[in-house]
Amino acid sequence: MSDRDHLATLLTALDASPRALRREPLDARNKDRTEATDYAIFGTSGHVYADGDGFMLYVRTGPEHCIGSPRRWGFIKKQLAFCRLRIDGGDEGCLHLDRLPTPIEAEHIREAVGIRKRRHLSPEALAAARLNLERSSAAIKGGFQPPAFA
Repeated sequence: MSDRDHLATLLTALDASPRALRREPLDARNKDRTEATDYAIFGTSGHVYADGDGFMLYVRTGPEHCIGSPRRWGFIKKQLAFCRLRIDGGDEGCLHLDRLPTPIEAEHIREAVGIRKRRHLSPEALAAARLNLERSSAAIKGGFQPPAFA
């Protein structure tokens, strides 16, 4: 099973948005890199990689350019006590999960890593969304036409 398939299984268990699973972005220092990057599940406060038979969760408590909160990191460690702590920084760290999470554990992981929950639409709402998409794409294809004034 490839890393992408392994992460897709976790994504389903987390009931997370499919858009969270993508390749790691190239950083500014390595723009000319041509090799393929690794797949990961990205959230606003960290990401998840496939790690052998399990998953490696990287969690940070603040934006990349700011110092996070050690108090929040302590709370996250307690919430994710079902994971094994691998790296314990002052306000960030790595945790290892060796199985798929239960629904309650999945909610804690989504919250800690900042992963968006999957939307579940009723058939009526899905039909309305498709209709709106068709209308907007037709408007784009037809070009913008300003309103006619008398």
